[in-house]
Amino acid sequence: MTSFAFGAGTLDWEVEKKQLLFLNHKGEVTPCANKFALTRSDTEAVLGVVGENYEVFQNSSVFEYVAPLVEEGLLTFANQGYLGGGKKVFVQLEVAEEFEVVGEKTKGLLTLLTSHDGTGAVALGSTFVRVVCQNSFTTCYKQLREKFSHREGVTEQVLASRVAVDFVNANLAAYSKHCETLASAKCSVGQFHTAVGEVFGKPTTELRDSFVSQLETLFRSGKGNSGKTMYDAFNAVTEYATHFSRKSVAGRYNYANFGKGADINRRAMAVLNEMATV
Repeated sequence: MTSFAFGAGTLDWEVEKKQLLFLNHKGEVTPCANKFALTRSDTEAVLGVVGENYEVFQNSSVFEYVAPLVEEGLLTFANQGYLGGGKKVFVQLEVAEEFEVVGEKTKGLLTLLTSHDGTGAVALGSTFVRVVCQNSFTTCYKQLREKFSHREGVTEQVLASRVAVDFVNANLAAYSKHCETLASAKCSVGQFHTAVGEVFGKPTTELRDSFVSQLETLFRSGKGNSGKTMYDAFNAVTEYATHFSRKSVAGRYNYANFGKGADINRRAMAVLNEMATV
């Protein structure tokens, strides 16, 4: 078993709380009063020793907490794994691509940390720190605003927390503000071509004619568009990414959310906001 692991599937195990035993002077197996070992269900490795009142916050509960927002497409997993062989676990999420606000440095990552060795509470909140080692885990833990001790009812308390919902709402509010700016700014065809050139890194005269024509059509008559505002221009770029960038549905999804299209959408928001506020 490695001491650290990152990525999907690394937390597919639970923690078991087992009574500690010892051999007394007669060689008899005897319970150790108020001492329990926390072990991994898959490897039986001992992660820590705790008291009788310690309540485990399971890995599955970590995912249960964020599942509704992930299933609704509001959050996507950005980082997850464990340190110390499973003594520390972490899950970090970000606002899904269609809701990302370029340039909003306050967004951060929605982060949930917990320990399975008895040394730390369950911690929730937003942080700029990406967990990659013990030091970054510790830094992140100190920044998180809500902490829940591993006592009776900890799972229910965490699942009832509004931190995740507040995180999403704050980012959607910022996104809405940017979109309002774009919707109130007029955009001519010439400005649209200028924006496309900046977003895709070269003048439209150097881009494929059919590609530019398709983007212009989306600008004029894409879903909800009329070819009049910066918001129409932004929608044209994102609609291309989600509906026309690749032949397959899976290919378009990956392009728009995790591939080159994700970076293009970010640049589109940044470029058009700058043009709208000049």
